[in-house]
Amino acid sequence: MTRRVTVSLRTARGRLVEDVDASLLATDDAVVDMARRQAGISPDDFRTGEVVV
Repeated sequence: MTRRVTVSLRTARGRLVEDVDASLLATDDAVVDMARRQAGISPDDFRTGEVVV
């Protein structure tokens, strides 16, 4: 089973919001990393991220 999660990502270029389908058991840190990868943000450009919904 999965859940739909909205993640706010802050990068060197600004703020992005991504929706991610994640496992029910996925931690918030894992979901933020999935959203970063989905958005195509390199680790160097990534600043912070948080699960919004």
